[in-house]
Amino acid sequence: MKARTDTAFVSALGAMGRRHVKGLVRAGFDVVAVDPNPAVLDVARRELQEAGLNSGKLSMVDRPTGRFGVAVFAETTPDRLANFTRFLDAASAGRIFLEKPLAADPAEYDRFLDVARGRGVANVTQVNFIRRTWPHVQHLADMCSREKQFAMTLNGGAIGLGCMGIHYLDTFLCLSGDEMPAVRWATLSAETVKSGRGPQFEDFGGDFVLEGPRGRLLASLSAGSSANVVMTVRGEHFMAQVDYNEMQWKISRRKADSTMLFYRYGADYEIVEQGRLEIPAMDAVTEGWALGRIDLPVLEQALVTHRLLDEILRAGGAHPPYRFT
Repeated sequence: MKARTDTAFVSALGAMGRRHVKGLVRAGFDVVAVDPNPAVLDVARRELQEAGLNSGKLSMVDRPTGRFGVAVFAETTPDRLANFTRFLDAASAGRIFLEKPLAADPAEYDRFLDVARGRGVANVTQVNFIRRTWPHVQHLADMCSREKQFAMTLNGGAIGLGCMGIHYLDTFLCLSGDEMPAVRWATLSAETVKSGRGPQFEDFGGDFVLEGPRGRLLASLSAGSSANVVMTVRGEHFMAQVDYNEMQWKISRRKADSTMLFYRYGADYEIVEQGRLEIPAMDAVTEGWALGRIDLPVLEQALVTHRLLDEILRAGGAHPPYRFT
């Protein structure tokens, strides 16, 4: 098997795949891609040129073979398991990146792990739960680790629980030390969230409550709303507010020497941190990941978040397989 450790493989050149390509080229890789639509190669090369990158670094093949430095899977969810399996039947990679959600059918979740273990790549296969690496999420996780109990709320609109909401579920798991919560209550929006990728795809909005040993999540994410998400995290004596529309956050904390009675809620609190959220672009994430500067959750850990999503949807009355994009 010929080794091409300076070459990256990308499965699918849709909008997300082309972002990954930019990051990989910027990281110094030649990129070999597979996509059922050959015309998308011209689109991807044009976008590389517009970004000031060498478009000659990208080529397409019918099927990848040999050993690659890294491999990225960015197709729509119905095709991901088949493409992942097909790749590992004929090729390998030192690091593998899977987009989320892994599959629209929860019955496929464990098959990803079975395939990865069978090919010896379970520990190098990572899933794009990038928010765990964001500085403000890491800071909140550190604060929550010192709390006996904390509460997280999400309030917003039609983000789609499968395609974007799963990031917030993973954030909650990160804050709670990956303690699996129970789904105490869930109801899904009467309407579904439509997809710009076609009528064959749809997602869910809904309200739900999760309860773990140390953390509780209360979410209201309505499919009928266009509001962006505001997240709060409250400990015994702190309140963090994160506005993903204004891209601002702040943490208020009770003064350590305060003698004010607790029922004077909010009294003797001071803002201890605030500012603009610095969120890296996807191509920058891919570049850092490909160079080994960023590590994402490995496949087995990421499956916990996927199973939690499935439990919420089933509790709300949905039945798999779903139609995530």
